[in-house]
Amino acid sequence: MLLLGSKGPTVSKAAKAIGLLYDYYVLDQRCPTLDERGLHLLIRQFYEARRYGCESLGWRPVSLKTALDDLEYVGQFSTFCQDNYGHMEAHPSERVLVSAMSNREFNNWLAQGHGRKRFDLLYHTYGASQEGQGFVTRRVFRPEAGQSKRIRSAKYFPPEHVLDFISRAANTRDALCWLLIFYGGVRISELMHLYVRDISLDQRSGMARVVLAHPREGKIQWTTRRGTLRNGIRADFLDERYQRVPRQDFATYHPERAGWKGMKYDDEQRREGWIYWSDPRMGQLFWKLHKEYMRSVRLRVSDNHPYYFVSIKDDAFGEPLKLKNLRDQFYGNARRIGLSPSQDGVNPHGGRHFYGYFGATWLRLSKEKLQVLMHHASVLSTEVYYALDPKVVRDELALAHQRMLEAVPTFLNGLTLASADGDGSHA
Repeated sequence: MLLLGSKGPTVSKAAKAIGLLYDYYVLDQRCPTLDERGLHLLIRQFYEARRYGCESLGWRPVSLKTALDDLEYVGQFSTFCQDNYGHMEAHPSERVLVSAMSNREFNNWLAQGHGRKRFDLLYHTYGASQEGQGFVTRRVFRPEAGQSKRIRSAKYFPPEHVLDFISRAANTRDALCWLLIFYGGVRISELMHLYVRDISLDQRSGMARVVLAHPREGKIQWTTRRGTLRNGIRADFLDERYQRVPRQDFATYHPERAGWKGMKYDDEQRREGWIYWSDPRMGQLFWKLHKEYMRSVRLRVSDNHPYYFVSIKDDAFGEPLKLKNLRDQFYGNARRIGLSPSQDGVNPHGGRHFYGYFGATWLRLSKEKLQVLMHHASVLSTEVYYALDPKVVRDELALAHQRMLEAVPTFLNGLTLASADGDGSHA
């Protein structure tokens, strides 16, 4: 940009945008190895993080112009790296006919053309250019156009194996985790922030009511050591009561660290969201297992932290459950039922994607409704569940759902024994 004569402030903004992308890739995404499609998806997610905010990095939402400017700076840097070093282009362009433009894009193109006619000394050569012949170059991902290309669909956990996966949980605690992921749409990292008090019974439905609160800013009331009631935020509660910090504030490589992706809260004032069970029976089953877990595990833990999910290993019993250990439990459970972690969707986030696809294609929820259920800040994040051919997904889910209807009664009656805490691996 300096060689092209760009001014200092522009270069500074470009450098900042590239630095923000690096922070997002390293600190939020944890440096995954990406293929070409994954790189394109990273750019789209980066745009959404800038436009709508990113809780894990402390980013607040920015204006559309700022987000688009950052996207373009990153695109220019990506093109430079491709031209000079042969790298994959993260934010590619495409060559299209002017007639393929939207009305808004076409009007902008006309305005630019009028400006060029007035000030460009070489305008007489315009007719021989590609643009003069009706071709223009534009970015593939254009959020301002309102209909950016879908880069890839989210890979969901194989529906026909969901019940088997949950029923083969190594212990009651893990079964609770899997229910929240598959039928509550919870991210695995969010499980690490749940308090015991976040679980209660909905008397009317018999389902568990589960609250997802911001680890730092969520409102909470507690009894102080002096026996008085205090209202504040969770960060203050952790500090005063347990001399701890929220788990998202631990150093990057601290074993207890767990990120917080952020969400659209059901109660913005309290910074709380609620779990919406995709199958009411699973919400009722969760409450049944919750009582067993509290009796056999959680009530035996000293009051030295408030977290719901704890380690059940002898040498670490009662300590807050670590994210790495739960991931290991997930993949171990997958192998027990004959699945490989290398298969599409066989990962913790594949369980959340199953929840999304189930809502979009089987329950036939609108994008706006599913956005609320999944607590997406942007409907762009929800659109991925409507990307595949609905018939393909519905046929697959129909088979799985029929199996569920046949298997659920036995599944509900036998899960507690199958998940006894004395069996299987532990963490």
